[in-house]
Amino acid sequence: MTPPSVLMFVLLMHQSFSLSGPQCRSCEQTTCDCSGQNLDRVPAAPSRIITEINLSSNTLKRISKDDFDSYVSLQSLNLSNNNITEIHEQAFDMLTLLENLDLSFNRLENLSAEWFKHLSSLRHLNLLENRYTTLGQGNLFLPLRKLRSLYFGGLESVNKNDFSGLSQLEDVIFDGSKLKYYDRGSLRLTRPITHVTLNLLFPLPGFRSPVRDVLSDVVHPNTTLTFLDTWFFFSNQMIPFNVLSQGGTRNIVFKKVTLSTAACLAFINQMANSNLTKVTFEDVKLFLFFERIDEIPHIDQLEEVVFKNIDLPEFYSFPALIFLQPLLAVVSRVTVINCKMFLIPCQSMGHFSHLENIDMSDNYLTDSAFTEMMCDGEADLPRLQTLNVSRNHLLTFNGQIFAKLDKLENIDMSANKIHSLPETCDWPPTLRFMNLSSLRLTKVTSCLPRSLRILDLSNNMLTVFSIELPFLTDLYISGNKLTSLPDGGFFPRLVFLSIQDNNHQTLSESILNKYEKLETLEGSTNSYICSCDFVAFMKSEVAKHRVTIRDDFRLYVCDSPDAERGKSVRDVTLSVFECHTILAFSLLFLGILAVILAFAGLCRKFSILWYLKMTWTWLKAKRKPKLKKGELNFDAFVSYSEMDSGWVDAHLVPQLEQVQPPLRLCLHKRDFLPGGWILDNIMDAIESSHRTLFVLSQHFVNSEWCKYELDYTHFRLFDHNDDTIVLILLEPIDKDTIPKKFCKLRKVMNSRTYLEWPDDENQIPRFWQNLRAAIMKNESVSKI
Repeated sequence: MTPPSVLMFVLLMHQSFSLSGPQCRSCEQTTCDCSGQNLDRVPAAPSRIITEINLSSNTLKRISKDDFDSYVSLQSLNLSNNNITEIHEQAFDMLTLLENLDLSFNRLENLSAEWFKHLSSLRHLNLLENRYTTLGQGNLFLPLRKLRSLYFGGLESVNKNDFSGLSQLEDVIFDGSKLKYYDRGSLRLTRPITHVTLNLLFPLPGFRSPVRDVLSDVVHPNTTLTFLDTWFFFSNQMIPFNVLSQGGTRNIVFKKVTLSTAACLAFINQMANSNLTKVTFEDVKLFLFFERIDEIPHIDQLEEVVFKNIDLPEFYSFPALIFLQPLLAVVSRVTVINCKMFLIPCQSMGHFSHLENIDMSDNYLTDSAFTEMMCDGEADLPRLQTLNVSRNHLLTFNGQIFAKLDKLENIDMSANKIHSLPETCDWPPTLRFMNLSSLRLTKVTSCLPRSLRILDLSNNMLTVFSIELPFLTDLYISGNKLTSLPDGGFFPRLVFLSIQDNNHQTLSESILNKYEKLETLEGSTNSYICSCDFVAFMKSEVAKHRVTIRDDFRLYVCDSPDAERGKSVRDVTLSVFECHTILAFSLLFLGILAVILAFAGLCRKFSILWYLKMTWTWLKAKRKPKLKKGELNFDAFVSYSEMDSGWVDAHLVPQLEQVQPPLRLCLHKRDFLPGGWILDNIMDAIESSHRTLFVLSQHFVNSEWCKYELDYTHFRLFDHNDDTIVLILLEPIDKDTIPKKFCKLRKVMNSRTYLEWPDDENQIPRFWQNLRAAIMKNESVSKI
């Protein structure tokens, strides 16, 4: 078998094997989230390139040599929370691009340097919570020259060459709760580590511990030290902290630790005269336990203290912040968040004269407790610039207690239970920022300080905002019930406006031009009426305007009209009728008029109206009972042109009415009902006559009244199909001159004989004889 064939065979076998393995149910683009799918093997790779796969929380036990051969582009691999006990030494050889590897929370008893031999791109490695007790024979991480973060733990011993080659570390988490032996200098790398998190068992009195040696290796002024998941009960446990004092540590964090008041005071004592500038207590359980300490000095360099999520089991007997006076007396920034703080006595605040920033958010302060804390407006806080009492239990707004804080610039009272503001308040002239969001305010008053630069009134119930603030540059007023933008004249210096999630209905260039200095606007998720002007402005004009729309255009959604409700403004296309109503209706009217005129022309050309009129006339006649032969009043109705009346009076009438037997003729000028409608007279005359006698001439064809008589008779012919018509041709007439609409009449003239007025006088008696016979009989008359 040739080498290419062998290669093809291997590829086919590999593909067949991959397809037969388990499949990951959630892969998108270049990532696969296969966590929690009860996988006991690494799933087959999708056909596309995968750079990130999450295999955490499955039941993997063993990683084989070729499990990741088809994941050559992988950059992130998460194998945490499995039951892995064994990894083949060459399992990761193909992952040369891997940057993030998480093997935490497994059952690895030994670590192999072969795993990392080809992982030259690795930057983050997590080995926490496994069963190994040593880092192998040393040089385990030597190939990992780019490693920036390393998480490891469970070690009983650490040797000097365990961390060889790791000179670029920035973040280290070391779980040393089981540590018994530590070779000093093991973690003393060529450069300081930015963040070091330690879980160490601090010794009780009389016990030896490697804690001091570990601290000596990681201490550095630029290193932030975090102590995690440990407990400090006795003051003697804090003695190793003098290593940090001597090493110049400036930032210490206690996280998820148990701490007694005695240990806390001992910590302050150990760090006295140190370079410590910030200390943080986060997720700490703090309980009362005092030991005698003769004198507790200040930490002179301390600038900031943070208490966050402190658990106080003895809540109501806790001595507020009095026991921390040595810690807080010199600090400028104090943060106390979610610590169940319900009272700070006025006398305690008097010791914190250096405070510049106080954050008491998410506690239990009430109106009386806050007033007590601020000494009823007489608190000696000459440096205070920022005060945050958000997410407490304040019910009223007392602006008087801030009046003497001459340097106060920022106040945050958001998310309290304040529903109204007083009409007037006293404020220091230095106030620049105020946060009154989420207070359920229905109205704002002149209590707001005119010196404000930034004001946050978001998530209230305001329907109007018309307070003049001449220096305001940033206004956050989202989540209210405003139906229009506030008047720009009240804010001549406003640069930024956020008015999202209101009942605001439109935006336009004219509205925005009222804000002389406005540069940025956020106005999405309002109840916009997508008028033509608004849609056009948002689609094109806004890009040309000096005001920039900063939030996502997709969130500018139409509330009306109904056909566009729920659509993004960018996707709306309005019709010409909606955008140019007057013009559209004018054009529509002109179009309809043109159609009417065209229809009228067609009707005239094709005699459509004539047919409709005659149909209506015929229908009316049909409704009348048909007269029987004995009921007829006339022998013949004579239809003639007025121009031919001389011939009718001189010849026709005498020959038919004055010769025996006489015939009775119906003549319109003699027998029509005076004052009656002409068409009704014609219809009645024809219906009450045995025959209709047409005296045809060129004058007849051109006569309007003769046309009506001929019209109705034409329909009568069409209806009855009888011989009620007698035609007299006074002069030769070209049949083509007869209107085409008289199709039946033209047919009668083509198919039947008619009487012609003779030129020969000798033939005139015969003419009268034939005419009388035609009127008196039902047969057709022979042509003479």
